[in-house]
Amino acid sequence: MRTTLTFSLLVALAVAAPPMPAQAVLGPRDYDPQVATAVAQLAAQVRAQGLPFTVGVNPAMQYDLSQLCGTRVELRQADYQAHAAGGYLNFEAAEEVDASTLPSRYVGYASTVKDQGQCGSCWDFSTIATLEAAALKSHGYAQATVNADGSITPSGDYRILSEQQVLSCNPFGYSCNGGWYAFDMLMPQKAGQGGYYQGAIPASGFPYVARQTTCRFAATSYTPVSAWGYVGDGNSIPPVAAIKAAIYTYGSVSAAVNADNYFQAYTGGVFVDPIRSAQTNHAINLVGWDDSKQAWLLKNSWGPYWGVNGFMWIRYGTAQVGTAPAWCQD
Repeated sequence: MRTTLTFSLLVALAVAAPPMPAQAVLGPRDYDPQVATAVAQLAAQVRAQGLPFTVGVNPAMQYDLSQLCGTRVELRQADYQAHAAGGYLNFEAAEEVDASTLPSRYVGYASTVKDQGQCGSCWDFSTIATLEAAALKSHGYAQATVNADGSITPSGDYRILSEQQVLSCNPFGYSCNGGWYAFDMLMPQKAGQGGYYQGAIPASGFPYVARQTTCRFAATSYTPVSAWGYVGDGNSIPPVAAIKAAIYTYGSVSAAVNADNYFQAYTGGVFVDPIRSAQTNHAINLVGWDDSKQAWLLKNSWGPYWGVNGFMWIRYGTAQVGTAPAWCQD
């Protein structure tokens, strides 16, 4: 059952609170008391329904969901269908993987968790995280790790790439008001057109400021997207086995999900959507799975103090997770 009171409290808080730096971390005394009240209501409902996850106050709660979520399918580039299964731009090596041979538990590649702040640039962070994971895999870095205590350690960073370049310079009209995966603008074969580049630049060359700015940077190097494609048709949720094969082959995938107030307040366990949403509104990365949990390991862009070190275990099929998954190679 949707909690109207909880949602209205969070909206009121987000409107009243001044914007904060993207990397700000609030201590327990710095939150508006309404946040604790709203989370307590969510927690009571989670317990009453016997759901297998926990919720709590975290830095993402300082924002309204409209500031955090920003998938805009209607804005995606015209040739997106060419990147879907069977399309002339989708040369998907994952099709060669026999899913029946994959392990029941696997963690792929994940760069350090970042924080998008009060900008609906999840599409941007998902794009860059998938490219960073592909680079980690191709350059021989270790896979991410789920530790014995349940904490999660990322693979590390081959290169920390610039989300601000993608936010400020993309030619598609994507912004803090939303967008879609932006791999095309980072493909060298398209460079030379306005808004297309040899690849992603280092984050130090164009640091993230959680707002769209003038596209102005000096590139020292580029990490290219050599190829990308959808797993499936780019519109729906493909079979679990197909998504697993793509994660195993490429390191991780970008994907869409529905993020609601329960998702926003998640602190641990295996997330299931009590609202049973039919829509998606948020772009994330899927970096692994665990069949004993019947769950994906999801990497978010709401900072390392959200969820489990910035990650979430989310049940296969819940909250529309895995919609329009996409892979890339560097």
